[in-house]
Amino acid sequence: MRKLNLSVQLQNGTIDANFDSIKAALAAELDTYKKMVFTEDSKKDAKDTVAYLRKFNKALDDKRKEVKKAYMAPCDAFEAKVNELKKQVDEPIKFINEQIEEFECKRVEEKRALIKEIYTGIAAEHAEAAEYLPLQKIYDKHWENATTTKKAITETITERMTRVETDLTTIRSMESEYEDKGIERYKATLELSVAIATMNQFQKQKEEILRREKEREERIKAAEEKEEPSGSIVPVIPAVPTKEPKEESAASAPAGNTVRYEVIADLFQIAQLESAMREYGIKFRRV
Repeated sequence: MRKLNLSVQLQNGTIDANFDSIKAALAAELDTYKKMVFTEDSKKDAKDTVAYLRKFNKALDDKRKEVKKAYMAPCDAFEAKVNELKKQVDEPIKFINEQIEEFECKRVEEKRALIKEIYTGIAAEHAEAAEYLPLQKIYDKHWENATTTKKAITETITERMTRVETDLTTIRSMESEYEDKGIERYKATLELSVAIATMNQFQKQKEEILRREKEREERIKAAEEKEEPSGSIVPVIPAVPTKEPKEESAASAPAGNTVRYEVIADLFQIAQLESAMREYGIKFRRV
């Protein structure tokens, strides 16, 4: 497109008015108004005076608008013609831009396919880590940029996979009884510190339950020893059938279906099971 220049002849516009004479006349006349004192009886005159002065102010403002409109008319006409020229140029710009956008969409689709190919290749070499890092979980929109290289994407994905493998090794090296809980939490957060904290929390819960159970057993043993006289012969008393203990949270037998299970677990697991049943509103009792 050959070089085109918009040639404009602009003459400095001036607006002349009798500002000085009006200003002098106002100074003399307004001085009188500044000294006026009104009373309650002359309140109407005061209102009329204010109305007169406001009317003069409005006349000045109306004249300003009139002159401005006339003064800006050539400028508005010039601006309209320039915008018309710009509109002509916008048509081919839009046409070419649509082609550019089409090229960009095609490039992005090809880049996405490349990213998927890179991920698939790395996942094959890091199968376990890939279970924790599906592509959609680590996908970065910046990878689609034309400036982001294949090497950079490969290094980033590989680094993430390696980090997961290192974290899993760390979790397993702790040989925690609750390793499965830690790994489950790690899979959800990909945070090693969270996984370790989860395992430690379960371990502390177990220790607390065992401590309380031990204290309970010691209290029972101490009470039995206190009731049984030292060195005396304890008579054997036939066992008297007793009523089964009621469920700890219900005043009567639970309604609904009754199913009996034999549970083999440690004290901590039993405590967790009972806690879960309470949470779901399941009534139970120890036999």
